[in-house]
Amino acid sequence: MAYKLLSYQAGDEIVAGILVNGLVYPATEALADARYHSMIHILEDWSTLRPRLAAFAASTTGTGVPLEDITLAAPIPRPPAIYCAGANYKDHVENMARILKLEREADPHETGFKPWHFIKSSACVTATGTTVAAESEKLDWEAELALVVGTRARHLNLDNALSCIAAVTCANDFSARDYLQREQADFRSPFKYDWIGQKSFDGSCPLGPWLTPVEDVDDIQSLPISLWVNDVLKQNSTTANMIFTAAEQIAQLSSRLTLHPGDVILTGTPAGTGAESGEFLKRGDTVRIRIGGLGELVNTVG
Repeated sequence: MAYKLLSYQAGDEIVAGILVNGLVYPATEALADARYHSMIHILEDWSTLRPRLAAFAASTTGTGVPLEDITLAAPIPRPPAIYCAGANYKDHVENMARILKLEREADPHETGFKPWHFIKSSACVTATGTTVAAESEKLDWEAELALVVGTRARHLNLDNALSCIAAVTCANDFSARDYLQREQADFRSPFKYDWIGQKSFDGSCPLGPWLTPVEDVDDIQSLPISLWVNDVLKQNSTTANMIFTAAEQIAQLSSRLTLHPGDVILTGTPAGTGAESGEFLKRGDTVRIRIGGLGELVNTVG
């Protein structure tokens, strides 16, 4: 029996749970161990707990709570780090080059370019079903596949890169395009871009609705990825359109730093963002994301 991992409100606390056949069981009950009350604690012991979670899902015991009766939190309420890939879908890069009247870039594999990432604050994570404050006149959407690290890792290669990934989920890399850069700074300045204002405002990283173990995903490089604004389809692509695969991104990141359990890697967004059309989100808009069978991530702009 397949299962999902999630976090949910239990009184004043956020606790980890396992979702099996529409019912949610506390992780502490499923694992018969009070240490595993949070998702981070589960991910820190992922190699040990993975078979135990699968065994519980195959023969659930105890009384589960219907999914519709719980309030979901972000599956990892405060990740240790969030790494975000920039310009990593062929269709998105081609659209932006056309709009900005830039020459079409060559395949970076041929020019020697490596995967490129920036960091979002872990404090900007929010759950499905929440409202994100619109403090931007150019609030943009970005559907992204998120990888969740389950094993401490350094200096991985393409052959073993995915071995450190425990699970995957949906993400929305909300972006405030009107805070893209500091206009008064010279275009040559390394201090021109405002990464905090554009990418790390409160609520700018919805994650969820839950975590799907990576072994339950046939091929993370062939997942359909779609986003709707008020039921109008805006992004409709596939993870096969990534320029750098998930493995390539992990290998590059781990060549620069140590990845830790609970770290989240956002792998880029496909064509169809607001920046491409000049259309941006307004108060009252609803954004929905679906990636393969990973569940639906829904947020409202308030």
